[in-house]
Amino acid sequence: MRRNLLEKKIWSSIGCWVALDLSKRQVTRRSNQQLAELWELSVHQLLDCYRSRQTSPSEVVGSCLDRIEALDSKVGAFRHVCFEEARACAEHLENNSHSVDSNKPLYGIPIAIKELFDVKNLPGCYGSEVLKNRISKADAEVVRRLRDAGAVIVGVTRAHEFGWGITTQHRTLGITRNPWDLERVPGGSSGGSAAAVAAGMVPIALGSDTGGSIRIPAAFCGVSGIKPTYGRIPKRGGVSLAPTMDHPGPIAKELDDLQVMLTVMSGYDREDSSTISEPLRDLGRMNNAPNSIVIGRCPDLHLRPLAPDHEELFESTLASISSQVAQIEEVSILEAEQIRPTFASIQMAEAYYIHTEVLKTFPLEENHYGKDVLSRLRRASEVSLSEYLGAIDKRKEFRRKFDLMFNKIDVLVTPVTAGGPSLIDDPDIVEHHGAPLEFRDLCMDYTVPQ
Repeated sequence: MRRNLLEKKIWSSIGCWVALDLSKRQVTRRSNQQLAELWELSVHQLLDCYRSRQTSPSEVVGSCLDRIEALDSKVGAFRHVCFEEARACAEHLENNSHSVDSNKPLYGIPIAIKELFDVKNLPGCYGSEVLKNRISKADAEVVRRLRDAGAVIVGVTRAHEFGWGITTQHRTLGITRNPWDLERVPGGSSGGSAAAVAAGMVPIALGSDTGGSIRIPAAFCGVSGIKPTYGRIPKRGGVSLAPTMDHPGPIAKELDDLQVMLTVMSGYDREDSSTISEPLRDLGRMNNAPNSIVIGRCPDLHLRPLAPDHEELFESTLASISSQVAQIEEVSILEAEQIRPTFASIQMAEAYYIHTEVLKTFPLEENHYGKDVLSRLRRASEVSLSEYLGAIDKRKEFRRKFDLMFNKIDVLVTPVTAGGPSLIDDPDIVEHHGAPLEFRDLCMDYTVPQ
């Protein structure tokens, strides 16, 4: 029997959970009463309320912390919650007369941080018993930028162990559940961040994505997320899964809130050689995009059949899009079936390097790894240098192919996954078209090419 924490849910047209709350209410100040549903509001709504003095950071942070206390024992989104620190930070913002318009675009906005990023003086085990007692000594660069922008960190969220999985389940360190259906996984590896936003514990959260770790949980939890351009946001200060493919990125209730986060987090970091100096484009211009943009669909990238309801909704979404733009163009890409094997060779080789040469925890601490991650590390040990270098060359080839594709189209529309989230009791297997299927195959055949 499904146990829903929130009110409404439907399947979206791209194969993800979409959360709908039809009971939005205007925030008003009430004498001797708690403010009405502050946790429901987006970043832009909260900033408007601050400007009009309808509420304060302390009240908003308090509302989110109350929400966490009420729900997280059921959801399991957080590894650690900073009750005292968050309240003190909100009070500091108010007492120092910072305002929304004073170079603090996230003034007083509660945020959760995925546990793969370091947050000073907070637990930093990266979701693993291997580093169970580790405490972070300094903020990750992206965390520092969020703090400087006025964001109030309320805690660190659970992730799949070392970011290497898509269920956010751990046999001893706890599991994270989908807020819309507590019997199902939230996706991963940023499952805690997506679940926290979906459950209204925070309006925004920090995640990361290598092969789907923002997009999968955002889809399954019915929130918005972006895997940004590689190098757009610095990675320094945390753990890497595969350094040449890791992308820190935002998760939020609303699309517009992603823009604020992306703007704050983006920019060159002289201590991170992977970052780019190219300035972020004005994303607000997208709201004024002409009706003549060309939308692409690529059947070659549908490497696994969609579930029937997903297929129907995906097609209806394309029909809706086509009524608003001039053209939908079908495009192709040769050898699409080789994209995921290419990705896997690079990811495994780089992850093996991280665990053997950077963390130096494998094989020394192999008994403390989760079963799934340990299995992947053992397989990764078999990737040869020639296989890795060959995959790097193949990746360059695929990038050229995608560049050519985008000479013909402006936007490529694909499903996020081929089906919905798996059950907590059997997270690694789903039934798809009447037969058992690895959950990773259901998801990553779509997210890896994206």
